[in-house]
Amino acid sequence: MEKEINNWIEESGGKYRLMRQAVHIILKSISIEESLNEMMVMKGGTLLGVKHGSDRYTKDIDFSTEKKLSEIDLGDFFNRFNDSMDVAEAELGYGIKCKVQSHKIQPNAQGTFPTVQINIAFCDRSNASAMKRLESNQSPSVINIDFSFNEKTYDFDFLSLDGDDDNDSVKTYSLTDLMAEKYRSVLQQKVRERNREQDIYDINYLLGKYEFSRQDKYKILESLLKKSEGKQLDNLLNVKGIRDVEIIERSSQRYQDLSSTVKSLPLFEDAYEKVACFYESLPWDIFK
Repeated sequence: MEKEINNWIEESGGKYRLMRQAVHIILKSISIEESLNEMMVMKGGTLLGVKHGSDRYTKDIDFSTEKKLSEIDLGDFFNRFNDSMDVAEAELGYGIKCKVQSHKIQPNAQGTFPTVQINIAFCDRSNASAMKRLESNQSPSVINIDFSFNEKTYDFDFLSLDGDDDNDSVKTYSLTDLMAEKYRSVLQQKVRERNREQDIYDINYLLGKYEFSRQDKYKILESLLKKSEGKQLDNLLNVKGIRDVEIIERSSQRYQDLSSTVKSLPLFEDAYEKVACFYESLPWDIFK
């Protein structure tokens, strides 16, 4: 609902209002441009904030698509994105200019599962010096979009941006797909040699907010297994995988740093135990 995103914008007394209004413009631009809305599926921390009420601060917006990067003309994609952001800005009336400033492909365009990291610059149109920096692609105020290609989504949901208008919404991961994605990211720490402490916080948050039925658990595990295909996770996709020593270590290393991004940070040991116990309760015996 529109109320959800408006509440999120004004959270913390409007401390992040300008940035979050820019996020609203970005999301609305995707909802009104058919070519963008068709392929971009929202996931990640910002989705958790807007739709599920998490207070973890993030300037990133994560999306995925089933399309391969080779199927996309990035120049055309960015032109459509910029044009649609101008339309969204006019409709929302925030007086904020948003523009694609730069992008980078990780690990490379030939990768099986590449991610396009897009920096969207934003500023108040009434600020002449900020507008000048934005137009010259030198704005320090940016929102980061991580757009993952060749990623399957098995269960969709929607985030409505204008009340009950179903035509003004963006596709999102369902709650079960979001959980599966978070668990996969936790397991991938070992393969990628990177830390994902925020995923422990996020999963723990969702477990505290929602009850998950046996059917939900089935969907989570089914999605996790499918999303992990080709990701070198076979040796961790079992009931004991979450107890891997390196995964626990990587999850904990920077966990305490999250205290600056959330109102109240649970103890790592308590959060990880809750995350691990739920993982172990998934119906692994059915998928042997």
